[in-house]
Amino acid sequence: MDKSTIATVLTVTMLVALFCGCVGLGKGPTDEELIAGVLADWKAALEAQDLDKLMVAYSEDFEGERGAGKAEVREFLSRAIDEGYLEGVEADLEDAETVVEGETASVGPVTLSSDMGSMSLDVTMQKEEDDRWRIVSTEGY
Repeated sequence: MDKSTIATVLTVTMLVALFCGCVGLGKGPTDEELIAGVLADWKAALEAQDLDKLMVAYSEDFEGERGAGKAEVREFLSRAIDEGYLEGVEADLEDAETVVEGETASVGPVTLSSDMGSMSLDVTMQKEEDDRWRIVSTEGY
């Protein structure tokens, strides 16, 4: 093989590899991966007791078990932080299963534990107009 043939083969090989790589990149993360990312950020913010970062995961349409909206959740979490209820808090997502049905997903159980005790949560998330998944409700038990 002469140098020109080798160069052509290498160029074609590189173009094919580049094309295949770009096609694979176009898919982007799955909904399950996006949800896992939101919950990982939520977990980190909760454990750091960073209220502003924590609230990013909540939808403006959030509705709690007792009808509380996002503002009430923020107020509740702020008091919990101020009063020390979240000292040593840990969120365990290890056993949580995610089930996506269209634009809605359920995740659970999420186990929360702190110096004050532990509980489990089922989380409902929704894919919103900006294509971000956010928490729209939680149910504790």
